[in-house]
Amino acid sequence: MAVESRTTHAAPGPAQPLIRYLLWATAAALGVTGAAAAVVSAVSGFLVYQYARARGQWGTDEPPAGMAEDVSFPAAPSDQGSVQLSGWFFSAAGVGGGGQAPAVVLCHGIGTGRRECLPIALRFAAAGYNVLCFDFRAHGRSDGQFSSVGLHETNDVIGGVQYLKQRPEVDPKRIGVVGFSMGAVATIQAAAQCADIAAVVADSAYASFLEAVRYSFRVVARLPHFPIASVAMHWAKWLVHVDPSALRPVDVIGRISPRPILVTHGTLDEIVPLNHAYTLFKAAEEPKELWIVPGARHVEARDLDPDDYFERIERFLGQALNPAGLVSQVPAAQAQASAVPTV
Repeated sequence: MAVESRTTHAAPGPAQPLIRYLLWATAAALGVTGAAAAVVSAVSGFLVYQYARARGQWGTDEPPAGMAEDVSFPAAPSDQGSVQLSGWFFSAAGVGGGGQAPAVVLCHGIGTGRRECLPIALRFAAAGYNVLCFDFRAHGRSDGQFSSVGLHETNDVIGGVQYLKQRPEVDPKRIGVVGFSMGAVATIQAAAQCADIAAVVADSAYASFLEAVRYSFRVVARLPHFPIASVAMHWAKWLVHVDPSALRPVDVIGRISPRPILVTHGTLDEIVPLNHAYTLFKAAEEPKELWIVPGARHVEARDLDPDDYFERIERFLGQALNPAGLVSQVPAAQAQASAVPTV
């Protein structure tokens, strides 16, 4: 059956130029919007990849000969599969005859590695603590393709604690954790899950990852957090398998009680605003301490006055892990003499 086709030509009128203009404008707008969306997506994905990608060895410092043992251990099991971690174990000074001493796990920030914690590790070892400092997943010599800024690293901290419990030199009931930045977040979340952690020091932790990201985009990167941050969060879910809304140590810090926690932060922190420390401290239950360091930037308090910093956190851990004063205290100057200068 044939279909007759007819074309009707409307008489030109004043409405036709306006309609034609609107059609062209709509097409152009869609093209620009699509291109802009592609750029935002690409920039967001690139930022997530650069921030979370695996990193090699950070720093060049090494422990003095014979002081540290190269060790490896698995992270606690998770849906991310098996991850093998690499680190150093320092035996406590002055503890012999098969005696057990307390232990400290030192947890670095994102983009660095175990060497970030080397100076303070030597101080703790000289003061009578066993010490474990290790590379988080996707850092240094540890396995892993991506960092998760504290979420999956929680299992790394728990894995370190479980490893220490197997060491004959370690008193399994006296294990503390000290974390810096991302490491501080991981220690808070690990202690909320793992009762084997007896005390926590959290230096420069965020209370909510999303709030920290918004601040970082707005103040640090000088970029609008919307829509870039929002798109970046979707990239994080797909690429790193992290739900940023789950990165909220403020929601779990209260579970650490009755074990003690020390929250410390610098007043000039340019990465994580000071109010995050107050938020975490308010959410924590007793026993708890808050130490605000005037003039310190992000994770800078330990560098501004290393002696005062070590004495402050060692005093906290000494009381938490050794109520009977079982650890032999070593003067800060003597402990500092064992440290390796940062290159």
